[in-house]
Formats: sequence, C-alpha cells, structure tokens
Amino acid sequence: MKTLCAPTPRLACFGCCPPIRPAHYDPLDFARSLRRELLDNRRRLQEEGPRFRPIVGYSCWGLGFLDPEGRRAGCMLHPFQNGGKELRALIDYGDKCRRESCLPSRMFALLPEAGQDFWLPMAAGLNTFLYSSPRGNPLFHLMLWGPSVLEPLRKLALERGWTETELLHRHGFLLDSLWQPQGSRYLLRLVLERFVEEEPGTGALEGLCRELWQRVVALPEVHHPSASSLRALDRVYTHRLPLEDDFRDFLRLGLQWEKVSLERAQSLEEQVEQLACQVVRTVRN
Repeated sequence: MKTLCAPTPRLACFGCCPPIRPAHYDPLDFARSLRRELLDNRRRLQEEGPRFRPIVGYSCWGLGFLDPEGRRAGCMLHPFQNGGKELRALIDYGDKCRRESCLPSRMFALLPEAGQDFWLPMAAGLNTFLYSSPRGNPLFHLMLWGPSVLEPLRKLALERGWTETELLHRHGFLLDSLWQPQGSRYLLRLVLERFVEEEPGTGALEGLCRELWQRVVALPEVHHPSASSLRALDRVYTHRLPLEDDFRDFLRLGLQWEKVSLERAQSLEEQVEQLACQVVRTVRN
C-alpha cells in the first residue's frame, strides 16, 4: 500500500519535517534557503556519519536530499533510507517524528490502491518543494474529502472513461479553497448517494451542496435547540459521538457545534438526510 509521504520513487513529502514548525509553515516559502540546507545536511551526514545531535530551532540535521541530484527531500534517518535501521532516535524528537502524520495522508491511506493510483497523477511533475507544500500540492486539499466522496467520484469517472483531470474539470469546486472539505464532505456524500449511477451535470454537485447547506442552516433547531438538548449531562464533544466521522466533522466544523447530545445529533442527521432527498429530487424533476 502506498503512502502520500512517498507514493512513487520520484515523489517525496517533507512537510512534517522538522517536527518543530511555526504555525502555517509552508516549505515553499523557504525553498531557496532550504535547498542549501538540505544539500549541506546530506553532505555533512555522509562526511561525519550518524551521531546524536539535538535539533536547534526549526532546523533538523536529519532532513536532507535523498538523492545526489537534489530531487527528493526527506528524512535521512528513516529506516527506508538505512536498510531498515531506525536512526531517528539520534535527534531529540525521534518519537514525535515516528508519530507524525497529516490528515491528508491518513485519508489517502484509507483509499483502495486503485483509488490512490487514480488521484496520484495530479501531483505528477511536481518537484519536492511543490509536492511538500499545502498550497502547491492539490492532493493535500483533495484528500480531505475522504474515501466516502472520492471513491464514488472515481467510479463515476471510470464509467465515463474520464481521467482525474476531466473529472475535476467538471467538478472544480473539489479543489476550491473556499470549500472546507472536512466540514462539507458529509453533505456531498449524501448528494452522491442519491444520484446512484446517474451522472451529475457540470456544476450540479456544487449547486446541490450549497442548496442543501442553506436548507440545513435554515432549520430552527440548528440555532434554537430545545431545552432538553441543553442539559449538560447529556452533551458530549461532537468528535466523540458514536456516529459516522464525516457527520461528526459536519457538526464540529460545518455547524461549529462543540458539544451536543446524541439524541439531538441523531435527530438532525435524520432531517438532513430527508432534505438531501428533497434537494436531489427537485433537480431530477
């Protein structure tokens, strides 16, 4: 199974490195200085060999180019680069490095291999700095829609003989930064499920999601919950509800609900699904 960190011999992401990063860090902003640093780190490791050295500031000496041509950057201490030998303990954040994983990479790992292969061409031709950049690599945004959206879209594309580029040309909002995939993927899943095997026209999916969102936020209970739902003992953090993860994200990130009772959440889920049927039915008629 591939990983988004290094899905092909030519692609490698170092966006999580070093493990200490300022907020909103993007390696693309520092590409020129980083290139020099990565070259120096590779040279120094080859000359001096591996030994324990703590990280200073935002710089990690274990991050360098993995090839002499300077095309792929990544962790030079990773087992994949050392015949299976783990060397990340040589820095003082080795445990954190082993745990590090971004949400897009976790979503990518949930896709079947055929799904991974379908979307990966979007990153073809990107250099290591663009591939590691949240704004330079479109996969970082796209993967946040998750398998429940990406897989139905891929199957639709296969039925129509489309590439991933042709699919996104018809439904470009999937890459639009104005859309928050985590908070919206539940609504898009509902719309896709109700189309079954039909082909939604260009722009239809975005329009339906907007219409569904508007109908949901117009529900009185979204803004004026009943008194029973406000009882403190009944309310839990939305991310801990025993419900589908995309619906929990919709509550937490879409509606900005920090806490809610399970009863109220389930009631809203039922209403949203009914609204989704109405919205799609209106378009068909």
